[in-house]
Amino acid sequence: MDQFTPVIFVSIVVAFILIKNIKRITERMDIDALNPYDRYASFSAHIQEYIRDIKKDITSTDTQNSLFVLNDGKNLEKTEEKLSDYIRNLVFFETSMAKNRTKEDIEAQIAQILINLDGFVKENIKDGEQIAEKMREDLQSRFKELRN
Repeated sequence: MDQFTPVIFVSIVVAFILIKNIKRITERMDIDALNPYDRYASFSAHIQEYIRDIKKDITSTDTQNSLFVLNDGKNLEKTEEKLSDYIRNLVFFETSMAKNRTKEDIEAQIAQILINLDGFVKENIKDGEQIAEKMREDLQSRFKELRN
């Protein structure tokens, strides 16, 4: 009987540790399972901030302090409309309708919007190549943060 007491005690301690760890892991899984689309909504909002900054800068008369300056000869109204289209497409990912899509489908749609936005910046904004590169780096790091 004296030999079984330490074995029973160790077994109880191990069981207690296992139960605590399993509970912690399953709680984390439950949180991820309930809100997997919140990451996409947050990333979408971050992209929208960039687009709003572009719109604000291209309509500003103070081109010295603006990062996004419209190239000469580009139509302001058409560029604003294109940016508004991007925002409308991104707002979808903040709605409950986005939950009807698969993660792969959502990621593909967001990627397509980012590709289009990248091309837009390169084509319509002064020093667009460098600015697009900075945007890509920032958005990529932001997306990696959300995935972890």
